[in-house]
Amino acid sequence: MIINNIKIKYIYILFYISIFNYSYTLAQQNTEKVVASKTVEDAHYDFLKELHSEESKKSGKILGRLGLSSKGLSEYKRKEYNLYLDSYFPNASSDRVQMFLFELNIKQEEWAEAGMNLLKFVYLFPQSPIYKKVIDRGYNLLQEEKYYSSNRDKLLKLLSDAPKSGKIYKRYHQLLSEVYLINDKKLTKLFIKECWSFLHLYPNRSQCSAVMMWLAKLEKEASNFHPAVMIYEKLMNLYPASKDYSDALYQIARIQQEEFNEYNEATVSFRKFLKMFPEHKYVAWAQYRIATMADKNFDDWSTAVKEYEVLADKYPNFKHTITSLLRMGAIQDSKLKERKEAIKTYQRVFSTYPDSTEESIEALHRSANLYVKSKQFEDAVKQHEIVISKYPKTNGSLESLNKCADIYEKKMDNKEKAIEVLNMVTTNFPDSRDAKKAQRRIKKLSK
Repeated sequence: MIINNIKIKYIYILFYISIFNYSYTLAQQNTEKVVASKTVEDAHYDFLKELHSEESKKSGKILGRLGLSSKGLSEYKRKEYNLYLDSYFPNASSDRVQMFLFELNIKQEEWAEAGMNLLKFVYLFPQSPIYKKVIDRGYNLLQEEKYYSSNRDKLLKLLSDAPKSGKIYKRYHQLLSEVYLINDKKLTKLFIKECWSFLHLYPNRSQCSAVMMWLAKLEKEASNFHPAVMIYEKLMNLYPASKDYSDALYQIARIQQEEFNEYNEATVSFRKFLKMFPEHKYVAWAQYRIATMADKNFDDWSTAVKEYEVLADKYPNFKHTITSLLRMGAIQDSKLKERKEAIKTYQRVFSTYPDSTEESIEALHRSANLYVKSKQFEDAVKQHEIVISKYPKTNGSLESLNKCADIYEKKMDNKEKAIEVLNMVTTNFPDSRDAKKAQRRIKKLSK
């Protein structure tokens, strides 16, 4: 019994020793991993410090050929700095490596890159112990280097207004927003690169949709319409709740219409836009584009009239509503042979927009002409009389006086009224060529 107890105790002792050895070994392995990881970053940064101080070797002759031992050193430095930042940003010694990039580009006189490096450092590393050193050099650079003269004040303001706190992704987005507003073509490529970097680093942030809108707009400006559409569609797929969704959808429809001549697809996209965003600032534009495509691209006159009428009913103050009504009247008259409807449309222009002088005169003249075609001469005269009384001293009034005289003389055989109107021409427009013509006609009609 005693022997059995001793065996059991011995087994327990061996069991605990085994557990201890396993735990110690596992702890050692984890420690080695942590140390190794830390050592790699430290070693990488130490290497970059040495690399940053490395100078180009003097060219000589090696075996009768020019020595090229230092060719590409600056580009190699740039690749190494970017590799470190890709691996460790924004932690470890990212601020110092960002400074290395800044100093490298100054040395190479890559002024656009140096400016972007400076802004990126100031916005992303405001708590860095080398912040003052970098920003002081930045102020001197911007003030002294001629390259920055066109945007000097803006860039200096960006430095002075850079945020000192807050989430880094918000400061990064603010930096991109400020650079975008500068609208400097020399910074476009660098700006695009930083936008893609932001999207890579912070794919789950709401600011990504705004960044993608900037990228798509730049693609459009470069006439790269297909990539622009792809970016808009990606935005709509990745960020369906974004406030930029509506603008992305509208821009897709515009490109389909204007650049791809995909009028069916554009119409579908604009209708989707109107349904999803009835209060958007572009709804009138979307409705107008639907109408003009039905008119000019599909020759679907009935649909065009319907869509123009929707535009006029829903958006009476839209900049193209009056011209759309004039076009609507023209379609009703010339395409659909609906003369009475056309007259109503033209009269609607005058009654709704009497202060739009040119358009109202045009509408009244058109309705008068349609009355003449219908042999409703008195109604035609009334349209002209509105122009004469409402818009005196205008070219439209002069034209209406002449038209009235023609109707009275040639259509209604009323010489007295014709002479009366022609006298108004000589009285209201005494210095015009029409006044001299009117005098000759008066003499002729008075015989």
